[in-house]
Amino acid sequence: MSAARRRAPASPTLGAPHSRVHIAAVGFEVERILEPLERERADRVYLLTRAEQDAAAPFVAEIERRLRRATWPVEVRIVRTDLWDVFRALASYHSIFARERRTDRTARDVLPIRVNVSSGTKITAIAGTLACMLWKGEPYYVQVSRAWYSGHTPRVAAVRDVVERVDPVSVYELRAPAAELIEVLEALSRRGGALRKHELIRELGLDRPGPGGGPAASPQAQHGRLRRRLDPLEERWGFVRAESPGPRGRVRLTEQGRLALGLFGEHPADDPLNERNSRH
Repeated sequence: MSAARRRAPASPTLGAPHSRVHIAAVGFEVERILEPLERERADRVYLLTRAEQDAAAPFVAEIERRLRRATWPVEVRIVRTDLWDVFRALASYHSIFARERRTDRTARDVLPIRVNVSSGTKITAIAGTLACMLWKGEPYYVQVSRAWYSGHTPRVAAVRDVVERVDPVSVYELRAPAAELIEVLEALSRRGGALRKHELIRELGLDRPGPGGGPAASPQAQHGRLRRRLDPLEERWGFVRAESPGPRGRVRLTEQGRLALGLFGEHPADDPLNERNSRH
């Protein structure tokens, strides 16, 4: 911002319910990302890019450069993640939704986060759409007039794309795993990621009497309760792996289970990925 230009007011703080927040993964696009931000006068934009320098780095720099010249106050946050891993990309989306206090689907009078699913990789488009389904965001697709890139890596100077329209993408609510399933992941995580089944039963309290009192359930009933939790976690979600049958068989938390715990756990860890902020 030049010295002659009057300083614009700051963007709304993190978590402000009426802040206009956008997320866009950056590939070889500039206008496709900038146009919706300019139309809606976004207060804050998160640009997802790879954890290491790659061919898209000049496009990130160009988007930042143009936003520094914006006529309205906009904050830019660069989030570095793996654009080719759907779970890690989804974890980055979740971290943003959590920071902006947009994970409560029942919250009223809160502007949803807008997610550009036309930029970046197909993986980030999938992760962005899933994030909107899980946490009530609004995905959109930026339709351009022509495809300008070929088999060669395009240069920023060659970008001459023309945005025709921005189309909303219809999504449906996606349910997270039930709370009792997340409890299993949390119990395994607390104990180093692996427990024998009889240890997991005790950790979850499945060996205790029910709320109405009375005797504790039999060992067979306890293992039946555990099995009703482990079956969907292993067969449907792939979040745990039972190494052998029987009460002494060990249950392990998988890598996908660890990522799921970060997404759906009661106290998700902050996104460990590097983030760089700039306020314009």
